[in-house]
Amino acid sequence: MKKILIILIVASSGLCLYAKDKKDPVVMTVAGKDIPLSEFIFFAKKDASVDLTDKKSVANYVELFKNYKLKVADAEALGVHKAPRFDSEFESYRRQLQQSFLSDKAGEDSAIHHIYERTKLIPAFKYIVVRFPGAQIFSADTVAPYNKALAIYERIKNGEAFEAVGQSLATEEKNDSILYGEIEYLYPLQVVKELEEQVYSMQPNEVSPPLRTIIGYHIVKLDSLIPNPGTFRVAHILTPFGADSLTDEIVEAARLRSDSLRQLIIGGANFEELAKTWSGDSVSSKRGGLLSYYGLGGTIKSFEQAAYALKNAGDISEPVRTRLGFHIIKLIDRKESIPFEEMESGIAENMKQTERNFDLYKTFDEKMKARHNYILYPEAYAELEQIADKYFASDTSFYYRTFQLTKPLIRLDTLDFPQYEFAEYIYRKPSSMKSYSPDFMKEIFDMFVRDIVTEMERDVLERDYPEYNMLVKEYYDGILLFEISNKRVWSRPAEQQEALETEWLKEITAKYPVVLNTKVIKKIKKYL
Repeated sequence: MKKILIILIVASSGLCLYAKDKKDPVVMTVAGKDIPLSEFIFFAKKDASVDLTDKKSVANYVELFKNYKLKVADAEALGVHKAPRFDSEFESYRRQLQQSFLSDKAGEDSAIHHIYERTKLIPAFKYIVVRFPGAQIFSADTVAPYNKALAIYERIKNGEAFEAVGQSLATEEKNDSILYGEIEYLYPLQVVKELEEQVYSMQPNEVSPPLRTIIGYHIVKLDSLIPNPGTFRVAHILTPFGADSLTDEIVEAARLRSDSLRQLIIGGANFEELAKTWSGDSVSSKRGGLLSYYGLGGTIKSFEQAAYALKNAGDISEPVRTRLGFHIIKLIDRKESIPFEEMESGIAENMKQTERNFDLYKTFDEKMKARHNYILYPEAYAELEQIADKYFASDTSFYYRTFQLTKPLIRLDTLDFPQYEFAEYIYRKPSSMKSYSPDFMKEIFDMFVRDIVTEMERDVLERDYPEYNMLVKEYYDGILLFEISNKRVWSRPAEQQEALETEWLKEITAKYPVVLNTKVIKKIKKYL
């Protein structure tokens, strides 16, 4: 059976059996099961009321812990752990716990913070794109677009205006082979990674050389890079024009109606009540004219400019004209910036679902590769890359030309993974937005390596991460304790529960033997 199929299967090993040695002696035996001191200390340290340096506190906790283990033993004796619901819940938790260990939280936080810091600056830029001829691109397909893009770049470097060149080419070229456009406000994670990285690395008025993205070669001119002014929340009263064909008279009449409402507000009339009665915005009028938070580019420009001009909560604007009519705007709130905590989960989720996942998990990937002595065999990879430049890496043509290649492609620890195992992987898991075939293959290759090192690490969690074992044990016992306690005590009337608890403890104390290692318990401080 192929190693790749073995490695990529999720380990289904059971609970860890704790080693019994001098460094981790047995603290007690309950119902025939030895409890290691490490487990006792781990649970005790999670209870803020326990002081392991105080004999009385230790003695009290020994009694509590013993009773806890007796209840767990009773649950196991009744077969609670064999119920399908238990198995499903426990396995779900264990997978979640494994995922928390199979990650580098500090590295992920750093990657998320990097994106968050970019939200503090807003670039504006223009672009010219020489598009690729199709959806699947090989080296030969890139030559003509690149040469055309390079010629355009040289024209601009030699003094022609970026805007004029872009607009004329976009008009002249057939089939939209050249595109021209402007992005007035760019926020992180809105465009492909290559383009975003380029824009944020530039200075105002700088023009970039041709940059390859998934659709073609971009030439970019950065117009400005301004501080993010934050977000605003306003309420408004809209006086619509009331006609499709606007005349000066219609516009002036709407302005006068809007201004009369403003005078009423300045004179002390209630803004919210006027909005409910007179605003032409049927949605916001029901909320007294209240709108959501907006940032740059979030709404009509003239409206936005007027809102940003208001300085203090409660300030009222002059009538502001938009294509909808005239607005009286009241400032409700301004936020200089959105706190990291409010953006963190959204940034993380976006990164997980896009090519940015490689940035998010980069430190984990690199640590795992180092931990498992990763070696890449460049000649074997180059052979696959040459094939990928003739046949798109997700196509069956690529697979048929690679599935019998046997050269070692990578090594992890003492295991070599030949080319055909990657061919099998890429054939079964083609997940990338890359349009250039070697780029597509490279992204899938990085996933291939990550999946292998992750499963190798998953396989040694119980051996190398004592805390993982403790947390698994804690949850395993916790589910059993909940189920048995609910059955024996908590499901009964409240006035009966204390007596039932006492009766149950008396029953299981007589039913299951307990042996305490008093020598270890007395000297517990030396193990801390």
